[in-house]
Amino acid sequence: MQRPQLSGDRVHSRWWYWIAAVPVVFVFWLVTVAWVTFAILLEPSLLSFTSDSPVVHAVSVSLVAAGIPFAVLIVVFPFAVFQDTQAIHRAEPGWEPPSGNYALVGLLGLVAAAIGGLLTESLSVAVITGLVLSVPFALYYLRERHDNLSVP
Repeated sequence: MQRPQLSGDRVHSRWWYWIAAVPVVFVFWLVTVAWVTFAILLEPSLLSFTSDSPVVHAVSVSLVAAGIPFAVLIVVFPFAVFQDTQAIHRAEPGWEPPSGNYALVGLLGLVAAAIGGLLTESLSVAVITGLVLSVPFALYYLRERHDNLSVP
């Protein structure tokens, strides 16, 4: 038995995977920070310096491991939003998200990351700022996409 075709099946785009990766990676990072903080609290001698809190060290350690993938997501995010909305327009499913406006909103995370990095001279602050500002729009976009196309 074949399932009925959803309106989202007509949209030939996998760019929304990149958009969905933003909140997924953010939650993964939060879990990582919590886990590393817990490990430091259990065994404080893991750190040779103790001037900062365990959470600050956990954030630093987790960004060493995941900073580059986070930065890539922040850069790809506005492009993915634009490409996905363009694919939706080509498929003509009845929902026409504003490509340019959505891409500009997606670009806010990248701009905030650049400004945050310049002002604080910290790559960690830049990456965290960009990711945190990208998550709400990614969730909004995915919800709208689901409501209008039933995918994801």
